[in-house]
Amino acid sequence: MQVAGRVLFVGLALTLLAPRATGAPGGSGAAVVPFVTIESGKASSIQEPATMVIRSQADWLALWRQHKGPAAGPPPSVHFDRTMVIAVFGGTVRRSIALAISRITREPDRLVVWYMVADTRPLPQPDQGMTATPFHIVRLARSALPVTFLPVKTPPVQRTSP
Repeated sequence: MQVAGRVLFVGLALTLLAPRATGAPGGSGAAVVPFVTIESGKASSIQEPATMVIRSQADWLALWRQHKGPAAGPPPSVHFDRTMVIAVFGGTVRRSIALAISRITREPDRLVVWYMVADTRPLPQPDQGMTATPFHIVRLARSALPVTFLPVKTPPVQRTSP
């Protein structure tokens, strides 16, 4: 009997302490949308922070040339009759950061792209003058819904020193 009582108590405590659906990414009524990373990294030719939704081959070619530079080869194949591309660019930053699309959810009236930008630790020394242009580009099932981009607050990411 005591074990069953503890299990019930722990279950009740977890239920009461769990984040409410309205405060958590992809709250009530939102379905998680699977996506596949096309490319991510810390070096893009796109110098300003930007979020983009690409639904056509012409726009995809233009984005790829802007992202990779004038000597860019052909972009990865995307079938725009059934998929689309979503991209987040961090712009030029003078610190080491991680940028990633962490989740995409479908609500009744929109898609929500949850992305995070976090400082990595330890930070480079000021005299190193390192810059980065982080980005994450993904493809997912085509949707005509409007897209909203929301940042996710994250703690610093620990990285090992070189």
